Amino acid sequence: MDDFSHVQMENPLMASVPEVLVEFVKACLERGMTRADIAQAAESGGWSPREARNALDAFADVALPVPVPKKRVSGSPRDAFLHLLGMAMLYTAAFATGVILFQFIERWLPAATDNAAAFYAGSLRAAAAALLVSLPILGLVHRTIGRDASRDPAVRLTPIYRTLAYLTLLITALIMAGDLISAIVCFLSGDLTARFILKAATILMLAGGIYLWFSSDVRREEMIGSATGLATIPPAPRWRDWLQRIGAALAVVSLVAALYTVGSPFRQRLLQFDASRVSDLRSIQQKVETYYERQGILPATLEALAEHPMTFLDRTNDPVTGTAYRYERTADDTYTLTAIFDLPSPPDREQPRWNRDEFFSHSSGEQLFRLSMPHKENRGNPEIRVPK
Repeated sequence: MDDFSHVQMENPLMASVPEVLVEFVKACLERGMTRADIAQAAESGGWSPREARNALDAFADVALPVPVPKKRVSGSPRDAFLHLLGMAMLYTAAFATGVILFQFIERWLPAATDNAAAFYAGSLRAAAAALLVSLPILGLVHRTIGRDASRDPAVRLTPIYRTLAYLTLLITALIMAGDLISAIVCFLSGDLTARFILKAATILMLAGGIYLWFSSDVRREEMIGSATGLATIPPAPRWRDWLQRIGAALAVVSLVAALYTVGSPFRQRLLQFDASRVSDLRSIQQKVETYYERQGILPATLEALAEHPMTFLDRTNDPVTGTAYRYERTADDTYTLTAIFDLPSPPDREQPRWNRDEFFSHSSGEQLFRLSMPHKENRGNPEIRVPK
């Protein structure tokens, strides 16, 4: 294989041109034929104008008696690293933005069966963390690639970028097609709700924006093949700058909204402390009930629970301050528990059905809970009444 066929294999502009056509063009140029005559002859042989043009573009248009091959376009390991990293961060940022928008849509337009406040907050935190990491890296990679392209326009034609660009076009096209199919199916079945429409529009907006960006890059790349040289790069459409600004603004606004909704890390830490206190109170309640079932009376103090393995408590003190939880027996079957909480319980926190004592609903500061032992007739299976 000679040097010109090697150019044809590695130059992405020539990726769709057979080697035999490149050899034909080379032979014609060596015999002094004009480019117009060579293109006309190639088209007469059944080759498309684009194939003929790409084959001619493998050689520089200079006044020399021998064909001069153009510079090969190949990607270095550094180029591959930058493009792969940038694409991965783009996918991450787009997915995280979509998750945040989905969570707010579900929050504003809840379904009748929704009951996932904890998952809502956890999803927002995970998506916000993904944006905090991916956006700076994406911006740095984009700036680095842009600086490299300004120095060497051939960077825009590296095989790794072409492959990733076309792969992204395929993925986003399939996502948009699936999104539209789902919308049509919901419309035909009568289930086209406002919540579904907003979610479908979100997917279409994110996938469509990415598709427009890379499709414009691909079109510019195809135009480079007909240019006088790699240094001549067609200008980018003006809407690309607006598309980039809108995409960045959407991601940043989504990030800020998610961080504002989930609260500061300091507040989350205090909520975790309160959740630990609630768990301690639940454990004390369960052990007191077990003691009552075994002894027939309530324990005089919490220390009495340590006398038997089945009622032993790992912790009877506040996990932060070390202050002991206050226990007081008020009657034969009633008692009180007192604890100090840092914050009021969040209004959207899930209230378990089994929590009859409402430990999860509390204010800040010292809270006293009045508890009673369950009656024996309520410990077994509840009575089932059959309607007449």
